[in-house]
Amino acid sequence: MSNEISSENKLPHKKVILKENYRAKEETTVVAFLKDKLPLSASVIKEAMIQGSCWLKKGNSKKLDRVRRAKTVIRPGDRVEFFLDPKLFERQKEAFPQSPECLKKERDWSAWYKPAGLLTQGTKYGDSWSLLRFIEKDCKGEVFLIHRLDRETDGVVVVAHNKKAAKLLSTKWRGTLVQKVYLAWVLGEVVEEEGRLDYPLEGKKALTFFKKLKTEEGNSLLELRLGTGRTHQIRKHLDLYGHPVLGDSAYGKGNKNKTGLKLRAERLEFDWHGEMKVVEVPRVYIFSGE
Repeated sequence: MSNEISSENKLPHKKVILKENYRAKEETTVVAFLKDKLPLSASVIKEAMIQGSCWLKKGNSKKLDRVRRAKTVIRPGDRVEFFLDPKLFERQKEAFPQSPECLKKERDWSAWYKPAGLLTQGTKYGDSWSLLRFIEKDCKGEVFLIHRLDRETDGVVVVAHNKKAAKLLSTKWRGTLVQKVYLAWVLGEVVEEEGRLDYPLEGKKALTFFKKLKTEEGNSLLELRLGTGRTHQIRKHLDLYGHPVLGDSAYGKGNKNKTGLKLRAERLEFDWHGEMKVVEVPRVYIFSGE
């Protein structure tokens, strides 16, 4: 654990990490345990817990669960893990630059628009700035994440509202039963009106279909459909094609963009109990190449 702290009421300059089993004979509360172990005020610890920075493993359980209530009781043998990133701590107290929006809600699942810049789910340091936590609070209950989008990518994300639906939807996402459609502004004028990209990725077959929608100020807007689901497949394929996604800091050269990555998960299509479901981001959400 490394931290520098000048006052109990101030945040440390560096990350604070604690991973420790509770060894005392009598039960206590999480906040009391952490207050004794860390040079942090009770108010900072409580706020960090609300943000999702504290984890608890009960007795012989193998599962670490996020715990938010400061007065949660811990007993001998329980394990507490606590992670505080001062920069993230302050950021997570701020409002979202753009709030997520529910696109479709059914009994067993719902689909949401995730804005660019927002995590799909949290990290061990917290989850207040994540889509999943926003949905949990909005729906006032546990939800199950089915798939993810990179933080820089905006678009449609589906969550389940019970374990049975989560299992069924996850099976669809692992296979080829979900049609995924993306939009991307790419560097340069794409000559072909449509085509397929089949560059192998990490020694495995990968297939992406594209259609040019328009060209504007020397760049092109493409609609893309995945034939396979490799990590960062679209971004890698477009870079290999010579037309990297605008704003992609990981792939491509000369494609910097002041407003960030121009990649959107626009539409999802999947069968749900014999009925085809289509969820898409309304075109009123402007997707320019700026």
